[in-house]
Amino acid sequence: MQRLNIHQELLKERSKNTDANKLSEVLKKIWAESDLKSTKIKDTLNSKNDSSFNSLNFEKMDSNKIFHEKTIEKICVDYRLRFLDTNYFKGEYPDDLNYIISDIENDHNTTLKNYKIIAPSKLFKLRSPDDPLLFAPIGNGYYYLIHKWGNEMNRLRKLLVLPFKNLNNLLIFSIIISALFTAGGKIIFQTMTDGEVFTLFLFAVKSFVFIFFYLFFLVGKNFNQTIWNSRFTSF
Repeated sequence: MQRLNIHQELLKERSKNTDANKLSEVLKKIWAESDLKSTKIKDTLNSKNDSSFNSLNFEKMDSNKIFHEKTIEKICVDYRLRFLDTNYFKGEYPDDLNYIISDIENDHNTTLKNYKIIAPSKLFKLRSPDDPLLFAPIGNGYYYLIHKWGNEMNRLRKLLVLPFKNLNNLLIFSIIISALFTAGGKIIFQTMTDGEVFTLFLFAVKSFVFIFFYLFFLVGKNFNQTIWNSRFTSF
């Protein structure tokens, strides 16, 4: 018995209703519209933001993707990330981002604009595979998460960048290192008196505070609380 080729049956049925040349023209038109849409989205991502926000249909929004600016600020400060307009972003966008944005625009019958992005500082200077998150403002300090891509962030990042969160944290970090240095000195030189240990601790505090603060600002760094949404301060 001859086997049925569904592909061939589809082609036969299509030929009855659609001219090949006409089909080619239709497809070219669809692709041209898609390319134009992609170009517009790319231009919007690269353009400077204004103060307006996006009007989205609340019933169609995912509540797990709605975040207030205060929440974003807390995460950015804790993990030393930045939240800036996309025109400052130097990384690459994923290939499927155009389709994701187009689907959201179609669902909400709108054109998204004024995008902002959460990413590590280096992604605003050069390309990197770390994970950015793209947002669109929806008013009253709230933002809607459009898409996240890239690699997952190391869970230890929050601990590693804790000394750079603010001035107090860097000072406390310097004191802790000084205490560990003093403890090590006491272990090595067990004959040290309490007075000598205290003197060594004070010397260590003075030295490490100077070293850490000097190197921190020498390389053009600034604290997490200062840079999270700043376009101008050091990274």
